[in-house]
Amino acid sequence: MIDIVGGGILGLTLAHELLKRGEYVRVWERADSLGGLMGRTRLPELGDVSYDRYYHTILSSDRTIMGLLDEVGLRSRLHTIATKMGFYHNGRSYPMSTPLEFLRFPPLGMIDRLRLAYTILACRQIKDWRALEQIPVEKWLAGLSGPRTLQHIWAPLLRAKFDGDVSQVPATYIWSRLVRTTDTRTKGGSQERMCYLPGGYQELIDALAATIRARDGVITTGATVDQLLITGDQVVGLVVDGQQIESNHVILTTQTPISRRLLPPEARTVSARWSQLEGFLGIVCMLLVLRRSLTPYYTLNITDERIPFTGVIETTNLIDPAHVGGYHLVYLPKYVAPGSPYANMSDDALCAAFLRYLRQMFPDLRDDEIAAVRISRERYVEPLHPVGATDMIPELTSEVAGLYLANTGQIYPQLTNGESVCAFACQVADEISRLVGVSRSPAALVAA
Repeated sequence: MIDIVGGGILGLTLAHELLKRGEYVRVWERADSLGGLMGRTRLPELGDVSYDRYYHTILSSDRTIMGLLDEVGLRSRLHTIATKMGFYHNGRSYPMSTPLEFLRFPPLGMIDRLRLAYTILACRQIKDWRALEQIPVEKWLAGLSGPRTLQHIWAPLLRAKFDGDVSQVPATYIWSRLVRTTDTRTKGGSQERMCYLPGGYQELIDALAATIRARDGVITTGATVDQLLITGDQVVGLVVDGQQIESNHVILTTQTPISRRLLPPEARTVSARWSQLEGFLGIVCMLLVLRRSLTPYYTLNITDERIPFTGVIETTNLIDPAHVGGYHLVYLPKYVAPGSPYANMSDDALCAAFLRYLRQMFPDLRDDEIAAVRISRERYVEPLHPVGATDMIPELTSEVAGLYLANTGQIYPQLTNGESVCAFACQVADEISRLVGVSRSPAALVAA
């Protein structure tokens, strides 16, 4: 039996893949529902409309996700749409969805635009990312794109993403981002293709859970794992809601700071090693449920540093509004460091601040056009990988036999998204199935 702590998309995909490989699994989830950050919630005041707590996309190039959708019978429910992107710069919105719109972007001269295009092409040609991991991203972009493009495009976007401090962000971040997003373009690069399920990722989460249970996997929600039990250098169990449960193999899919809290004093060496790289940004996100569309864009990137949120994400420019009660969903996310004032604001204060800035961008937005508002927060969302820190990423295995760590902090240099998480889960399943098979071999049993 393999115990998986965490019932998000990573834990469920991992359980699904291990069952396919002939293993038996139990999944323990603290919340009353599955899915974690990719889960869905409801707006009872609007007739029980459901929506994604945070915005997520499926790209047409997401091979692992497409394979999972085929396996659980959801591929036929997938919709593919050409979306638009814009930039908000110095008080104005500019379309940036096509090459022609790109060439007309006013803040950049022709040489700047050519250098920006060269940056994108250069990223597509780089196959070995390890040299980039040693270079600060702003230094690398200044050399490729030039100082004006860095000033007007890259620097504001990076500072918004990393809450101001980008000094230790490696060049791999932009490389990985550009490679992923340019994979979604149609032939000729004129349109960005994105996909969605009418019920969001929750459809995939529910289908994975059903498949796991159909294969005799066990999923328990509302279960708090208090601590792991370790004897000598071997996992022997876990404590769930105060009850001891025997187990020889435990996979922690929770974020590293949370995983470390589950370790007993006997695992202090493991805890010390995991602590070398456990930095995460949090997120605060305001969702506006509107009675009309706000922009024509799925993503409106913000290069105006006076605006605190990272962008304006209108998901109903991808998802048909009919799937969310005919309303229009606009997400205003901000990634926050632990000491950020926005991380510590009350919901009311955050709502007032974000609405004030949004009305600077869209002064014609009226109160009666806002049907509902929701604030969501998470402490550990975006893993931080400083320049030159690849060797500090915790490994899957540990000094304690049967103890494994598999979380988003180990996904690198890929960005954290549905595709990279599910692909990582498949890789982890291969390795753990191999290790568990070795531990069950006659030679291992004799040695024990």
